[in-house]
Amino acid sequence: MLLWQYYEVGKSLVIKSLVKHYTKHNLPEVQGPITIVSGKQRRLQFVECPNDINGMIDAAKYADLALLLIDGSYGFKMETFEFLNILQVHGFPKVMGVLTHLDKFKDAKKLKKTKQRLKHRFWTEIYDGAKLFYLSGLIHGKYAKREIHNLARFISVMKFHPLSWRVSHPYLLVDRFEDVTPPERLRLNKKCDRNVTVYGYLRGCNMKKGTKVHIAGVGDYIVAGITGLADPCPLPSAAKKKGLRDKEKLFYAPMSGLGDLLYDKDAVYVNINDHLVQFSKAEFSKADDENRGVTSKGQRQGCDRCYQLSFIPASVGNCFHS
Repeated sequence: MLLWQYYEVGKSLVIKSLVKHYTKHNLPEVQGPITIVSGKQRRLQFVECPNDINGMIDAAKYADLALLLIDGSYGFKMETFEFLNILQVHGFPKVMGVLTHLDKFKDAKKLKKTKQRLKHRFWTEIYDGAKLFYLSGLIHGKYAKREIHNLARFISVMKFHPLSWRVSHPYLLVDRFEDVTPPERLRLNKKCDRNVTVYGYLRGCNMKKGTKVHIAGVGDYIVAGITGLADPCPLPSAAKKKGLRDKEKLFYAPMSGLGDLLYDKDAVYVNINDHLVQFSKAEFSKADDENRGVTSKGQRQGCDRCYQLSFIPASVGNCFHS
């Protein structure tokens, strides 16, 4: 699902509100594709569309649903019609409109007339009866829950008709990538050819080793190898639980910092919740004391007390009585 806007309309905030609605988690920042589970048999992948013409053309080639965010206080801009024209050239996927910044209207009659005028103009460009949603204003930095719930409901029940050209051609939307160039080669020549591994969901038909692929903004390259990986965001019906306490994973956003892993250009960070960090309850022996450098009896007692503090179920404040 592709979200497009022209500057300062609230695209990132809509994605954050939808992620909060589906997963009950707050998204710190929107960066890269964001995959969430919206139902027992359905996944959604949110992608921000850039505002330049090349980015809009590339995004129109893989979008199944395009959400057009329109500034209700200003109306349609030239770039909105340009993006609609690009979508029509590339098969014209499903399009839904979202009006924002409606809280700037103080007069109710003017607001009603503006909604009617923009709705009919939107129908002229697409078709009569095209969905156009209204996001009135912000509540605590987020859109109203009822409005986001209605928007998510229409997205969840919408049916997508695959295009014949996409079904017969393989394509991959990359959600993260890694530079696997040997360090020795980089040390000898910093401008050498790089080896890059890309990850994502493969759509269309199967891709074979040695296939020539086009990377948007980079050029044509030959695939050196393809490996099938486990689904990082499986559907609830397909996931196999190892235990009753295993929770279903409802999201996968490796570049946005939401989930277990965070990828950036320098390193990979693993996030572990504080309540999952525990120490092993191994008994101290004399050999362990010698390995840790514990010599005196007093030092031994101090180490034991510090070790026992990690197993106290209550907080420190609750341990003191008035």
